[in-house]
Amino acid sequence: MHLKIDRNFPSPGQHLCGLAWDGNHLWHSDGTTNRIYQLDADTGVVVRSIKCDNVRTCLGFDSQYLWQIADKPKRIRVLNPTDGAMIQEIPFSGDTESVCALYVGNHAYWIGSKATGEIEERNRETNEVIRKLNTHGSVHGMALVGNVMWYTDYPEQVLVAFDLNDENEVGRYELSGHPTGLCFDGQRLWYCDYTNHRIVAVSPTSG
Repeated sequence: MHLKIDRNFPSPGQHLCGLAWDGNHLWHSDGTTNRIYQLDADTGVVVRSIKCDNVRTCLGFDSQYLWQIADKPKRIRVLNPTDGAMIQEIPFSGDTESVCALYVGNHAYWIGSKATGEIEERNRETNEVIRKLNTHGSVHGMALVGNVMWYTDYPEQVLVAFDLNDENEVGRYELSGHPTGLCFDGQRLWYCDYTNHRIVAVSPTSG
């Protein structure tokens, strides 16, 4: 198995953080411009953008709102994608600086640690931890596809597939640059290539 590159275009900024998919467009956050960009997934053209102070790492989308890890100490800001208005803040406990990755589902959200490789599933209503799983890497971006949580490992320059049922790594793919944010559009995985300032879409393929 290897990765086939389907799309590849320049990022609008220089400090690539998060990626999310809203069903029609990509959303991408940048830590230098402190903006979240809505992008045309075919061309990479910026459709519009909203301001978000102190963008730190990952970005998610819950079918209505954007979830951005931001500020010091790190926390989640839930934002209206139309005007950037903050709907809610969700704080972290413990080593907040190690929290890097974020994936938002219908009933739960996941956070991943760049320091320990641990990923946590949390209840969206109560923020209580549902379960904790240990990966073998440094988790910088996450995207759930079926029962497999894909994550980017920035130091190792890889994209990793982790089976949530078996709690085991089932795939590892080398990348050309250091990856950060990650999302899935229903067909392809998209990641931020921090090194080369590009946003790349890939799909695993045999042969």
